[in-house]
Amino acid sequence: MIGAGVRYLMAGGFNTLATYLLYLGLLKVMGYRSAYVLAFLAGIGLSFTLLRRRVFARPGRRMSFWYVAASHVLQLGLGLLVVEAWMTWIGGPAWAAPLAAVMVCAPLLFVVHYWIFTPDAQR
Repeated sequence: MIGAGVRYLMAGGFNTLATYLLYLGLLKVMGYRSAYVLAFLAGIGLSFTLLRRRVFARPGRRMSFWYVAASHVLQLGLGLLVVEAWMTWIGGPAWAAPLAAVMVCAPLLFVVHYWIFTPDAQR
């Protein structure tokens, strides 16, 4: 589990950097909410590929893509709440809003993704 955790952090870091750069680019042409959602959706496909091929290196449960997609929808909702709280309650800068969302969501999603990609006998 420790090795998977390290690979998860590395893959998540890569995915976060890629989608964060996309978010920053999108901020030039749209508001923070739309930019966050579009960058987030682009990251779902990258996330599934990295989880399946690099982090856990196994196909996972039947319909694992749909489990991953559903987990990211949950993450999107929670992340949007964090982004909104960051912008309206805390008054933080828009460029830091997705980073706050990652800090809240990442630990929760590791547990979910570990369950999706680890057979019962190996847990």
